[in-house]
This record gives sequence, structure tokens and C-alpha cells, in this order.
Amino acid sequence: MCHLELIRILLSLIFLSVSSWYDYKFREVSDRIWLLFAPISLVLTFTQYYLEFTIKADYSIFLFWLLSLGVTIPISLLLFYLGFFGGADAKALICLSLAMPAYPSISNAQFNSMLPIFPLAVLVNAVFAASALTLIITCHNIFEYLHVRGEMFRGFEHEPCWKKMLVFITGVRINPKRLKDSHYIPLEYAVKGKSGEVTRYLRVSPQIEEECPAHIEVLNGHVWATPGLPFLIFMTIGYVIALLLGDFVDWMLILLFP
Repeated sequence: MCHLELIRILLSLIFLSVSSWYDYKFREVSDRIWLLFAPISLVLTFTQYYLEFTIKADYSIFLFWLLSLGVTIPISLLLFYLGFFGGADAKALICLSLAMPAYPSISNAQFNSMLPIFPLAVLVNAVFAASALTLIITCHNIFEYLHVRGEMFRGFEHEPCWKKMLVFITGVRINPKRLKDSHYIPLEYAVKGKSGEVTRYLRVSPQIEEECPAHIEVLNGHVWATPGLPFLIFMTIGYVIALLLGDFVDWMLILLFP
């Protein structure tokens, strides 16, 4: 049974890693990955739990599996329909609830986690990992601001401060040519008037599937853009962290209430 558990751990890591690579390289993940991941996970998990049941005669392990599915699937679909998740992200989390509904017994992190439902621990860790990117971007922009100061938002004097602050912590200034065939998503667009004047506007809710905004090519100098790293990459990182260390919720509670 320990061998089956190890196979499920490695299987999940392989599928998450492969799907992350596809999402990064092609900005989409083939459904064939999930059509393989889901049934294999279902068979392996059911086989292990059934073998454990024949020894312990305890239904609780199946009940917890159903609980994990009952919680993870609605959350995945809700985040997808609200626009916080891509389709691949939701499918990955659902498949993970089939493969790893609870912490594996070989992981010491199960004793340190406040979230016994393993896919939720992975999701929380992924969110915190993505937030760390925001911290890195902010530090980068602070150093750049010390050099260029007023140049950072030249041309955006008409934009409100709250928009500038959001862009400051989520984006970096790059050459417009780097927007083509890259994972950067523009955080601004330009409108060309009838007399030829160009007005630049910030946008704080870009979509990774969108093309470059209209008239972005008329801009000179730098443009604001955010690194469009797929959330699946952070989910894979969150999976490894959950296996080795547990979830960030527990860490935060320990820091706040030692």
C-alpha cells in the first residue's frame, strides 16, 4: 500500500509539472492530460483505500475522500466561473482531489497542517507563492523608482493613484517589442485621437488570452506589463510545499499566535 501511495505522489507531481510546462509554452493544456490523470488517479486511490479497508474495516477513509471531492470540486468550479481560475487550473485541482484527497501517510506535514484536505492546502500554498511574485515585482520597482522617479508614470498624470499603485505592485516596465511572443501581458493601452495625439491608459484587470491592446505599437520607450506566468506553475510549487512542509495557513497562525 505504501508503494501505491508513492506512485500517487509521483504521478500527481508528473502531471502537474507536464501541464505547467504546456501552459507556459503554449498557454493552453490539452484535455488529454486530464483524461489520463483523472482515471488513473481514481483507480490507484480506490485500490489503495480498498486494500486498507480490507485490513481495518473502516469506512472513514472513503467518507473523507467523498468530503475532499465534495469540497474541492465546487470551489474549483466557483473560482473558474468567477474568473479567478482558468479551465486547466480547475481541472488540475479536481484531478488532484482524486489522486491525493488527504495528506499521504509518509509526509510529516500532515501533523502540522490546519487544512486536512490536501488539494485545499495546495491551493492556499499556490496563492501565497503567486503573492511572493508580487513582492519581488514591488522590490524591483522600488529600486527602479530610485533611479527614474517621475519617469515611471510619465503620460499617466490623468490616471488615479489607486491604479498606479496596483500597476506598481503587479507590473514592470519593458520594451513594447517584448510583448510579442512573450508571456508579458500589457497593463496599459493607448488611444490615438483624430488629430494623431496618443493618450495612454492603465488597466488593472488584464486577461492572459487577450491580444496586445489597440495602438500599443505606437508607444515609444517603456510600457507597463505583468509577467503572465500560468497559475499551474504556482500550483505545482504549492503541491511540493504541501508535501514537505504543510500549508501556509498553519505557518501564519504560528507567527501570529506563537
